[in-house]
Amino acid sequence: MKKNIVKKGIITGVIILFIGASLGPSIAGNSFGNEKNIPINNEIELDVDYIYSIVQNLSDIIFTEYNESAGEIAKGRSFGTKGEHKAAQILYENMTMLGLITTLEQINNTEKYPTLTHGYVVLDYGLTLKNNSSGINESVDCWISAVEPGRQLAHEETFTFEEHDLKIRRIPKNFKELKEALAYDKTGEEYVFLSDIRGGLCREPNPTLPWDLALMRKFFYPIRVFPSIVYTNFRRKLEQWYLDNFFNNCKGKIAFDFTNDTHDASSNNNVKLVPAITMNGTICRKIDNDIDNYTVDFFVNETYNKSIVSYNVIGLLEGKDPSKTILVDCLYDSVWCQGTGDSGVGMGIVMGIAKYYSDNNITPKYNIKFIGFGGEETGCRGAKYYEATHKDENITYIIDMNQVCSSQEDPPLTLNLLVNNLGFILDIMPIVKKSNYAERVGNTDIKIRWCPLGAPSDDGVFVRERSEVKSVCFLEDFPWVMHHRDGVNHTEGDVFKHVDWNEVKVTSELVLNITKHVTL
Repeated sequence: MKKNIVKKGIITGVIILFIGASLGPSIAGNSFGNEKNIPINNEIELDVDYIYSIVQNLSDIIFTEYNESAGEIAKGRSFGTKGEHKAAQILYENMTMLGLITTLEQINNTEKYPTLTHGYVVLDYGLTLKNNSSGINESVDCWISAVEPGRQLAHEETFTFEEHDLKIRRIPKNFKELKEALAYDKTGEEYVFLSDIRGGLCREPNPTLPWDLALMRKFFYPIRVFPSIVYTNFRRKLEQWYLDNFFNNCKGKIAFDFTNDTHDASSNNNVKLVPAITMNGTICRKIDNDIDNYTVDFFVNETYNKSIVSYNVIGLLEGKDPSKTILVDCLYDSVWCQGTGDSGVGMGIVMGIAKYYSDNNITPKYNIKFIGFGGEETGCRGAKYYEATHKDENITYIIDMNQVCSSQEDPPLTLNLLVNNLGFILDIMPIVKKSNYAERVGNTDIKIRWCPLGAPSDDGVFVRERSEVKSVCFLEDFPWVMHHRDGVNHTEGDVFKHVDWNEVKVTSELVLNITKHVTL
């Protein structure tokens, strides 16, 4: 079984890289399917003001639900936090007002997924950067991962990882530097590494890359940066492996971000033996330029919780034939930031489509469930729970929203429609073509890509378990510079002010036209 999964994964990767890319350009130039049978309306009056309100309310949660002045960490809508709970409440109330049959479904453990409610929870953390020549100490805006304490924590037992006056050394990049670093480690001096893998290297628009990665990126540019992502993730894992196994006196790794004001953020899904620390590029360059004069103090206070509370928010619109169900869904959680593009906007579009059906008293042919899935950023936990506990539900189509509609001029973005079924690609190709998406949006291209095992999103959970499901995931990326980023008191990064509202209108129309095609 495991060999088959690995084999399928390799095949899927090859398909995405080589076949998937060739499908995209055909949208503008060719005709597929029976276009006369597909009614298209590119001027549908979706309630964009309503979508705007949903997106703003979800984005503002990082400001409204946390008291940072009292020392509380603002975790956005991260899994199991009060921010995520507030988002669930907002969605539940809105679905109910739209007349949907609404359910707040708590995510629990299942036989297949026995740890859905388990996870490390960071209670507090902080980092102080010290300039030993000037005597200036500053508290640094950063993110620090949860730390593996080296033993199994009892349920809700607290653990504090704390270090003081650690020197900073550049991480080794070749064999000679590796030998020197190992020799230094044996002196017993405790330190942290400054890594040249800059917290999302694959997303940097114009990076200074090693020759092999630069060659791959140039060669594979028509299919964006999948090789860069694979290569960067490999380098990160390799670094983490030798830090965990050979550098006993290394107490952390600082990721050098390529952005000036923002740093990579996360939800602390994966703990580290050596904690990962992310800082913005301005701070990291300052350290790098005077590395011998800086030291750091930092701490992480955490617990292991086996009863994390999170929800799927479900709004059912009953159809004429209840034997089949179509899911129109999006994640509503986030990492530790406003989480607007990933994916307050996507959730707003789902709600906007639900409102369109409600306002126009549309009864679909089959049941539609409008769903906000919890815990996507920590491994699609809500989708895993739903799939495992709704086995008797005949789900035929999934229209999944992920990160969409962020404004970015350089480099321009691509809206990827990741589809698992070739027949479904041919079915929706005319709808995509007639949307005139690229022309109407102006700074965003559109591509359809074949992903047989589903997208790296909630829909993939269903596709890999149910061969009959046809899915499309809307995911704008490659390279979206502000992906998972936070900074300047949560006002920079993936934030509300960077939404392209013309793109929201056009994307909403496209999603609605596809939804109508499979539901009416």
